[in-house]
Formats: sequence, C-alpha cells, structure tokens
Amino acid sequence: MATVQELEARKVRGQAIAEVEANVRRLDATEYRVKSQSGNGEYQVVSTEAGWFCACPDALTRVIKC
Repeated sequence: MATVQELEARKVRGQAIAEVEANVRRLDATEYRVKSQSGNGEYQVVSTEAGWFCACPDALTRVIKC
C-alpha cells in the first residue's frame, strides 16, 4: 500500500503533467489521451458511468486513482 508521501508525490507529478496543454489530448466528450510521465507513450482516460477509468500502470496494477 502506498504511503501518504508517495501518494502526494504522485499527485504533484500528475498535476505537472496536466498543466502542460500538449500532454493531454481530448478525443471526444468522454475520452482523453495523456502522455506518460516518462515520455514513453500515452494512456487512455475514459469517463464511464462508474467514474473515470485510466489505463496507466498505477491505476491498473496498484489500483491508485489518477
């Protein structure tokens, strides 16, 4: 389980990614593509009836909310 410090660090990195307009590409009303922190690719982010789904490794393997 992630510590409070790890979660805060992830939050800061995520905000830094989101602040650069070129890092987030809107495909339609419910789907985005977000560049990875490492710069190696991008991840799908989709709005669903259950909430937002992110295909990044943290969301998929660690079940951490992006």
